[in-house]
Amino acid sequence: MIDLVQEISQLKRQKNATILAHYYQEGEIQDLADFTGDSLKLARAATQVTTDVIVFCGVHFMAKPPKC
Repeated sequence: MIDLVQEISQLKRQKNATILAHYYQEGEIQDLADFTGDSLKLARAATQVTTDVIVFCGVHFMAKPPKC
């Protein structure tokens, strides 16, 4: 059985993908990422990639709208 890291690496190549991971993500996810950093650094990195797919591994507070 292929382990998860190998499977993700293989899919990344097959899909021509770049993985961006927020530095609040778990270390295992950051290890798989092509770029890590804060939101601004990742947004800037996303404008420079040439792959077909961008996988953005953000954090929960980035996706949830603030409560008023």
